[in-house]
Parts: sequence; C-alpha cells; structure tokens
Amino acid sequence: MSRPAPKKPEYQKINKDLFVLTYGALVAQLCKDYEKDEDVNRYLDRMGYGIGTRLVEDFLARSCVRRCHSYSEIIDIIAQ
Repeated sequence: MSRPAPKKPEYQKINKDLFVLTYGALVAQLCKDYEKDEDVNRYLDRMGYGIGTRLVEDFLARSCVRRCHSYSEIIDIIAQ
C-alpha cells in the first residue's frame, strides 16, 4: 500500500493595495525616524533579509521537499 501524496499548503492572500499602503507607511515612518537616506536603506535591507529568511524557513517547514545538493536543484524546487 502506498502513502498518500502530501497535501500542498494553502497560503492566505492579501489585497495588494493593503500591502502597498502598509509598506508605504513603513517607509514614510522610517524617513521621519532617520535623517540619512543611507540609514533608511540599511534598515530596509536588514528587514528584508529577515523577512526572506523567515519565508524560506516557512516554505521548508510546510513543504515536503527533499534535501538539495546543488543550487540548480534549489531553483527548480522554488520554481515549482
């Protein structure tokens, strides 16, 4: 008897306008908090890295992917 195929995770979608307004408000607040544009960019870069790390961890935790041995395998799995 074979195992049932793993169920694909369902992701919630948000309205793109809500996302744009939220991100715009965040950037506007950062511009008020920091004097230099470089500081704002540095903070956004650090924040983006953290979000990307969480997205990858969430993807790996929810999906049933096998261990990757090369960069091209990783790209193929993410593209699916």
